[in-house]
Amino acid sequence: MDKLIIKKDVYIEMIEHGRKTLPNEACGLLSGNDQFIYSIWPLHNEAKSRIKFFVSEKVVRKTLLKIEQLNERVLAIYHTHPLSKPIPSKYDIEYHADEAVKMVIVSYRTKLPVAKCYRIRGLVYEECLFLID
Repeated sequence: MDKLIIKKDVYIEMIEHGRKTLPNEACGLLSGNDQFIYSIWPLHNEAKSRIKFFVSEKVVRKTLLKIEQLNERVLAIYHTHPLSKPIPSKYDIEYHADEAVKMVIVSYRTKLPVAKCYRIRGLVYEECLFLID
C-alpha cells in the first residue's frame, strides 16, 4: 500500500487552513521528497464553493516554481469536504490532473476533522496510508 508521512506542524496547518475557509472548500499543495511531506502551500479557492475548488493555472505555476526552488516535488493536492465524508467525489476524480500526485481530503463533517489520502488512477481511487510524524 502506498503511504505519505506528513510532519505534525504541516498537518495542523492544513487542518487550520480548512477550518478558516469553512463553509467553503479549502485547497492547496503538499510537497516534499520520497514519501515525506515537509511543506504546505495553501491556495485560495477561486470557486468560493462548498462543493468544489478551483485555482488558476497562473497561481499553480508560481507555486510549483517555489516548490522546485526548495528541491521538493508535489506529493499531494489537498482539499476539504465541509459537509461530506473524506472520499473523492466524481468531480475530484475527473479533474485530478496527475496520477503521480496523491489526493488528501479533510472532512469537517464530524466534530473532529478526518483526513484520508488516495491514489487516483483514471476513474479509480484507492486509499493510501497517511501518517503523522
